[in-house]
Amino acid sequence: MKKETIFGKVLLVGRTNVGKSTLLNKLIKSNISIISRKPNTTQTHLTGIYTDKLIQFELIDSPGINYIYSNIEKKKLRDTFNLIHEVNIIIFIINSFIWTNHERKLLKYIKKHNDNYVIVINKIDYIKKKILLLPFIQKINKLTVNHEIFLISAKKNIYLKNLLIYIKKTLPTSFHRHVHTKKTTCTKEFLIAEIIRNTLMNLVNKEIVYSFIVEISDFYQQNNNRYFISSIIFVKNIQHKKIIIGYKGAKINQCHIRSQNKIENFLKEKIFFKILVKIK
Repeated sequence: MKKETIFGKVLLVGRTNVGKSTLLNKLIKSNISIISRKPNTTQTHLTGIYTDKLIQFELIDSPGINYIYSNIEKKKLRDTFNLIHEVNIIIFIINSFIWTNHERKLLKYIKKHNDNYVIVINKIDYIKKKILLLPFIQKINKLTVNHEIFLISAKKNIYLKNLLIYIKKTLPTSFHRHVHTKKTTCTKEFLIAEIIRNTLMNLVNKEIVYSFIVEISDFYQQNNNRYFISSIIFVKNIQHKKIIIGYKGAKINQCHIRSQNKIENFLKEKIFFKILVKIK
């Protein structure tokens, strides 16, 4: 008798820097989502794919919710709120002891539109006396009656197995949507642009971290299997361009060298790589 397959969609939500990207990377065992200590690192929704025999699910990493209502923030919020309506499971990630108006608003919205959610308290490895968490857990428990609460450390891979077991047993019976070797719905071009963006983010001052975008203008494989990749970093003004290029080109050269090493590791091939900086 043929066994039934399981498929569903799981959404990671929470404020910035709670560990959503780390959790996604750990669960699918592939580094597709940027991890950085700088806030608002994830700028769009990224989808990883977990497959284990008969079970498959899409794991969606959302930008951190901070209710800053610029046009960009509004669109990100709308996209996340639309996904809350659609997915099979919502994983609401919080940091130990942090429960503010951001979390209250988000929980209220989730309760109203999708009751299939769990609370995940991340970064428990930073808490030496775990007993201090008990009052906080009791508080959350009163707000989320009859919903699971998981304590984890995504970074240290602590108790992730318990969360994974819950996801697997909760998802519906359905056909798989992806081949079993696929790890993400993102294109190679997108992931390479993210590698460059992450590398540059860690080289520049925080005031211009979100003032540039990276686009891949050329991406193809030559007959000798070597990839040709040309990228453009678009900035807002001449001052930002000077900062990114650096004194005598030092900063952009660093970005080029580090990005090339990371991209070659990602593609498992040598590449010919160019970076340009332009004002847009």
